[in-house]
Amino acid sequence: MAILEDFGFSRRRDEEAAELLRELLQGRENSLLAAEALLSGRRAVVCGNAPSLSRELEDMRDGEVDDAVFLAADGATVSLLEHGILPAIVVTDLDGPFPAILEANKLGSIVVVHAHGDNLEALKRYVPLLDRVIGTVQCQPPEGLYNFGGFTDGDRAVFLAREMGAASIELVGFDFDDQTVTPRKKKKLAWARKLICLALS
Repeated sequence: MAILEDFGFSRRRDEEAAELLRELLQGRENSLLAAEALLSGRRAVVCGNAPSLSRELEDMRDGEVDDAVFLAADGATVSLLEHGILPAIVVTDLDGPFPAILEANKLGSIVVVHAHGDNLEALKRYVPLLDRVIGTVQCQPPEGLYNFGGFTDGDRAVFLAREMGAASIELVGFDFDDQTVTPRKKKKLAWARKLICLALS
């Protein structure tokens, strides 16, 4: 509720988007159990799309990569693929680089698609192109969809990893104090920091 008020979002539009996503996914296999199998008891590395992501990935040793389950927050998918890392899960509200997300999905990544009041057209355009989808919302979830918590792609990925029973959760490519972003993005980063601290506490 506080986030809706802070950004002036419409609860009715969120509910409309949730119903649309439910319809788009109706009759399709739910990948939730597959996601739980990937993450339960494992070391999860959640990748944000900060400018530091590429360098941080390069600094990771082979062993650190091999024993981790990578989750990409939307645009982080591009950098992961460029470094030869296929994210097990991509968390997105479909406002990022869809060709990279589609490529990862075709290679086996589960895509967690988030519905909200501002992405109805993206849902219609892109969801039919994806396989292995989990649908999430930021309102009361209709049957077959989920609300694990979180607001931005990055913190939703953290809440997902926690919900799926990850043994540990590490953050890579997050810069909550990035001064190069718009005021709106700064506000989103502030909420992301607050929510991730809550999820990891």
